[in-house]
Amino acid sequence: MNTYAVFGSPVLHSKSPQLFSPLLDSGKEYYTRIRPQSAEDLIRIVRLLPIRGASITAPFKESVLHLADSVTPAAQAVGAVNCIRQCNGRIEGHNTDHYGVCGALEEAGLTVQGARILVLGAGGAAKAAVYGLVNAGARVSISNRTLSRARQLARVFGGDVIPWTQPANMPHFDAVVSTLLPEGIPPYIDKLNYNMLLDAIYKPSRMNRQAREKGIPVIGGERWLIHQGVEAAAFYIDQKPSPDTLAKKLHEHLQKKALRIFVLTDDSIRLFHQASHDLVISAFGLNDNTINELIHEEKNLAFGC
Repeated sequence: MNTYAVFGSPVLHSKSPQLFSPLLDSGKEYYTRIRPQSAEDLIRIVRLLPIRGASITAPFKESVLHLADSVTPAAQAVGAVNCIRQCNGRIEGHNTDHYGVCGALEEAGLTVQGARILVLGAGGAAKAAVYGLVNAGARVSISNRTLSRARQLARVFGGDVIPWTQPANMPHFDAVVSTLLPEGIPPYIDKLNYNMLLDAIYKPSRMNRQAREKGIPVIGGERWLIHQGVEAAAFYIDQKPSPDTLAKKLHEHLQKKALRIFVLTDDSIRLFHQASHDLVISAFGLNDNTINELIHEEKNLAFGC
């Protein structure tokens, strides 16, 4: 059976199975969530089970970059891997996050080439956004609370920097891409003029609320997720679906009462392919108490219980 997965810690909340399972042959392939103990453990699991392809989420994106057998130019440029594929025992890493930004904006009616776009933040998501937007021909400005990090992004990928405090010049932007935390908002928000907001997060945010109060269209983070997922599917499932195909089951909820959990150990590996699982816990070298704590944490974060 061909197995695909999403790796993260925590990971039970991930929507990747809802996105990608409809693309698989249910009789021969399935998609699961795996919580490894480390990036090194992740690579070990991919080889042991084996996993044909996978999405990589926090906190492993940057560390997997250095453990894969090879990485694509996009992953190298962004400095992170968000998906991998295994072929003939070799693991290749890729990054499709930048496709999500451009795809979501284009879908909303913006021609990215030549557009003036402000990226808020300077973390991993912002880095992918700046990389994708600059490559697509946008005129990019970067603004971050820590000025040095914004300047570093501008040096690496291009673009200019708008200081977080007391910006001297505030042009009109065709779009703002916010990668800030839910409570994050720039101090110059009242001076900011823009036509649309792409909010990277899925939770309610101050940026989202402020834009809606002004009547500015908001693109939710789910559209970013879907558009990067289109390219991820092309990379490791060898199918390139339409965004609508991926979106169909995105809001399907995991049933906690019927949750299927597999504890992966040296003794249980041989049983892994006998059934499908909603969550796989890497338990190599862990005692029962620790395993139970990890399962409780995953359930609590996914379901609030």
